[in-house]
Amino acid sequence: MRLLVVYRGMPWPISEGYHLRILHIFRRLSQRHDIHLLALNHNDEQRAQLPFLENDGLFSSITMRDVPERSVIGRARTNIGLSPVNDFHAEYPGFADTLAVEVKELVSTLDIDAAYVFDPWADLWFSKAAQHVPTLLDVCDCRTLFYQRRLERGDLGFGERWRTKQLLKRFTQYETAALNTYPMSTVVSPFDKTALQKLVPGCRVALIPNGVDLEMFKPVAGIDEIPGNLIIFGNMDFLPNYDAALHFAADILPLVRKTHPEVTFTVVGTNPSPELKALGQTDGVEVTGRVEDLKPYIQRATMLVAPMRFGAGIKNKVLEALAVEKPVVTNSTGVEAMHPQVSELLCLADDPTAFAKAVCDLLDDQQRRIELGKRGREVMAEIHSWETASEKYEALFAELAGS
Repeated sequence: MRLLVVYRGMPWPISEGYHLRILHIFRRLSQRHDIHLLALNHNDEQRAQLPFLENDGLFSSITMRDVPERSVIGRARTNIGLSPVNDFHAEYPGFADTLAVEVKELVSTLDIDAAYVFDPWADLWFSKAAQHVPTLLDVCDCRTLFYQRRLERGDLGFGERWRTKQLLKRFTQYETAALNTYPMSTVVSPFDKTALQKLVPGCRVALIPNGVDLEMFKPVAGIDEIPGNLIIFGNMDFLPNYDAALHFAADILPLVRKTHPEVTFTVVGTNPSPELKALGQTDGVEVTGRVEDLKPYIQRATMLVAPMRFGAGIKNKVLEALAVEKPVVTNSTGVEAMHPQVSELLCLADDPTAFAKAVCDLLDDQQRRIELGKRGREVMAEIHSWETASEKYEALFAELAGS
C-alpha cells in the first residue's frame, strides 16, 4: 500500500510522545509499504526538522505545506466561540479548500491508497481533502474528555474555569465534526473510546494502545541508581505533566522527607514553565529541561512518581519506566486506562498522605522494587508492543484501501 501521513508540523524529534506514536507505527509499516508525509507547518522550528526526517529515511517522500497566518477576525470569532468549527476555518480563510486541491493532485501523483491524519488542527484543515482519499483519524487522546476532567477539579479559579468551559465547547464540536467526517478513528484507551462514542453514537472507533520500544527503553549498564532519587518525565509544557510535577513538589515531597530527608526529585522534559523552573532552586530538586537521552535519568532513579490529577489516554511515562525496570507510584488517573496486568504492578494512592506513604514503603523495600521492575519489563513485552499496534493499523488501512 501507499499511505499518506498528515500531521501538523514534523513528527520529530523522537523524544516527544505524539511523535513517538507516529514514528514507531509507520517505521514498522514502512518495511512493507510506502509511507509519504504531508507536513502542515506553521513555524520555523517545525520546518527546521526536515533534514532530520529526511536523514532518518522513514518516509518515501515529504511534502511541506505552510499554514497561513491566522486571520485576526477569525481569531476573534474563535474566542467568542459561537460556532467553533466555522470559526476555526475563518482563522485560516481558504486554507482547507486550497489544501483539498493540492491533496487531490498529491494523491494522484503518488497513487495513494489511504491516509492517516493526526492532531485536531490537522483533522480540520484536512477535512475537505479527505473526500479525495479514504482517511483514518487518529484521535489518540480525547480532548473533550480531557477538558471534562479538568472541570472536575475543584481548585480552578473563576478565570481558569471559564477558559476550560470555553475549550470544552470548542473541542466537543471539533471532535464531533471530525468523527462525522472520517470513516474510522483510533484511540489509545477504552475511556477515550467511550467518550467519542458518546459524542457521535455509532461512530467507528478502534482501540489501539500505545506501545513501548523495548530496545530503546531497557536497563542501562554502567549507571548506578541514586538512592532516594524520584523522577517524573514527559513534555513539561503539557498541562497534566507539569501539574503533576508541581503537585508532587508542593504537596507530597515534604511528607516523604519527614522520614526520608535524603530524597531528591528530578523533573525531566522539554519546555518547563517558569513555575517549574523555579522549582530547580529548591534544595534537592532538579529541573533539567530537554535532555538528549532520557534513559540515564530513568536508570539513576529509584522510581517514577506520577500523581496525575487529570488527563486522558495511556501515560507513556509509566510504560517506559516499567520497561527500564523501575517501579511506579501513581494514582487512579494514571492507571485507569492500563491493562490489568500492568495495573497490578503499580503502587496506587489518590491523596498526598497515601501517595507519600506508598513512596516511603517502596524506598524501604529494595527487594520489592527489584521484583516490580523485573516483572514490569516482562509485561511490557507481553502487552505493549509497537509491532502489535502497527499490525492493527495495517489491517485498518487495508480495509480503507479496499473501500
